[in-house]
Amino acid sequence: MKNFTLILALFIAFIGCANAINCYFCANCPYPFNAKLSSVTVSVGSMGYCARKSSSDQASAPNSRGPAEAGLCTAPGCRWQYDPASGRQIYVCCCATDYCNCG
Repeated sequence: MKNFTLILALFIAFIGCANAINCYFCANCPYPFNAKLSSVTVSVGSMGYCARKSSSDQASAPNSRGPAEAGLCTAPGCRWQYDPASGRQIYVCCCATDYCNCG
């Protein structure tokens, strides 16, 4: 019974960490992007995606980066989508590997 409890605890811990991802985080990110600046930090996300959000699809446009909020990303890639927080369309790029939101 002890072994079963230990295995169950490890399984639950693994499931809880399975979607954890390290993402760059900045509110008004520098262009060109530089992860070494003090305004850029690292944040751990639990949704399995990192995101870059902007009001434009131009790479030089002001943007924010960080872990994706629930429902923001369903697959890697870039697209226009409605942002309920601002009530307008935003350009979102989603990715699913550690530190992938650097581009």
